[in-house]
Amino acid sequence: MATNNNELSYKKLPTMWNYLYPFQGDGSHIDAEPRARQFLSNSSTLNGKKSLYVHIPFCDTICTFCPFIRSTNYQEKLQPYVDALAKELAMVGNQEYIKGFELSAIYFGGGTPSVLTPAQIEQLGRVIHANFRLASDCEWSFEVEAKSATEDKLAAMHAVGVNRISFGVQTFDQEYRKIFNLTATHDEILRTRDLGEKYFKAHNMDLLYQLPGQTLERLEQDLYTAKQLATTSVDAYPLEYLVTSKGFLNMIKNGKIEMPPQADDKVALQQFAVNYLRQNGYDQTYVYTFTRQDARYNRFKFGETIYGRYEDEYIGCGLSASSSLSGMSHNNEVELDKYIAAINEGRLPIRTTFEYHAKERALIFFPKVMRISMDYLNTLGLSPDYFEKLNRFEKMGLVVREGSDLVMTEEGKKWYMNMMIDLIPDDQRVYYDRYVDRTQEDRQWFEETDLISLG
Repeated sequence: MATNNNELSYKKLPTMWNYLYPFQGDGSHIDAEPRARQFLSNSSTLNGKKSLYVHIPFCDTICTFCPFIRSTNYQEKLQPYVDALAKELAMVGNQEYIKGFELSAIYFGGGTPSVLTPAQIEQLGRVIHANFRLASDCEWSFEVEAKSATEDKLAAMHAVGVNRISFGVQTFDQEYRKIFNLTATHDEILRTRDLGEKYFKAHNMDLLYQLPGQTLERLEQDLYTAKQLATTSVDAYPLEYLVTSKGFLNMIKNGKIEMPPQADDKVALQQFAVNYLRQNGYDQTYVYTFTRQDARYNRFKFGETIYGRYEDEYIGCGLSASSSLSGMSHNNEVELDKYIAAINEGRLPIRTTFEYHAKERALIFFPKVMRISMDYLNTLGLSPDYFEKLNRFEKMGLVVREGSDLVMTEEGKKWYMNMMIDLIPDDQRVYYDRYVDRTQEDRQWFEETDLISLG
């Protein structure tokens, strides 16, 4: 399994390509909460999409590859956390800056938000309605896990205004499911899909590929089963090994799990997934996202916000939640006790704050969104360096002009990861490089990323 390109656009794959932008830079820990509170005391003046992210850091079981902030021993922690989260939502919603928001989207992520009880879902729903203004067509997404996505919980979600769910199947391959500690049964997955049809206008499933030792044949079987499941959309993600858990990487290094596919094989798997889904009734709406052509709802407004323009803003609540506002980004505490203590003391639970006007944010995420307006870019006063990069992409055949828009070509979509790294400006690139180096050292993971062009 290898690419047959006579000449590759890039000679290696990046080691890390998923990130929120801008990064938290030098000095972000200093007086983080007071600086964020000062910023939030001002009125919001920019028009754009506004979204709310709510983090639930608990899971019933831990997937072996998952590196996120989460815990399985949550039974006694869950209600105190929900109570603290409700207080934070009320505090945040009443900041002068956030009062100006009309929410285009709300997203409950995790962890596993479906560990919440119906009463807790209703509690948080009431707080959100009482403290935020929601657009009449607000998209409200809720991540669920098939084991815990019971009908009483999904009915409670529907009752508070949730209209879209997303659930992580990751793979249907039983060998991989055992390796990854994915314990939901196929019947539970089918039940979740059916309840999604019953209560919501959209239901998305996550699928991972580029798995250890994965062949095209095994990926094709996963994609076939995903097509049979017929969710309104499929998010198909390549597995990003560097940011998986240490334990998972150690199992690979110790020979308990097969090695990742080689770089050329990763490209082949990516192209196979894209082509299969597009040939089987799905439109590629983002570089990762494939929406069923007959779906009654084909947007992802939260994605439009987090990968959006400078004036598109989101505020995050909950343990380790991130926020990106026009001129400031901040991250919440990552330790549960510190998070709850801050809220009980009447403080915003903010750990880092970075003041930075990321006018270029839409351009940074352009390879994921696949289209950007040159007219918009020309209003931002960006450095000529960006336009030189775009001209280089055009000469490489990675982008083309369609009227006033710049659009990713099929070749460009193949190399979106590399393009996203290339577009990071020098003053932010230092933080990206620092994070990659630190993560490689911490995990002792130095994957071979060189590509081989075969004639």
